[in-house]
Amino acid sequence: MDTFIHYWIDIIWVPILFFGVHKVHRWWSLGFVISTMIFMRLQAEIMTHIDYPTGIMSILESNVYSRGIVINSTFYVLFLLMAHFSSGTRGVVFMAACLSIFFMIFVCNAVIMLL
Repeated sequence: MDTFIHYWIDIIWVPILFFGVHKVHRWWSLGFVISTMIFMRLQAEIMTHIDYPTGIMSILESNVYSRGIVINSTFYVLFLLMAHFSSGTRGVVFMAACLSIFFMIFVCNAVIMLL
């Protein structure tokens, strides 16, 4: 049960990001949070599958999944701040911001998972 909770602890961000942004941006934020969660799990599973559960260089002691949750949560807070202050943006501009933050999360997770 403890492993199940640890694996799905970041699902709490789905309703927070859905209801924490303006109505016009809700579906973009939902797609953003689900896609980042899927890709973080994919990166962590790849690292575990190639027998590096603590990273390739093993500088940090924690497993890569825990590091991914910390990175994603940090960027989710930054995303909420960005979404709060961009209430007047159109859908395409908000989508571009979501994609930019998505790739920032992807690259940061890749670098941190190597450590």
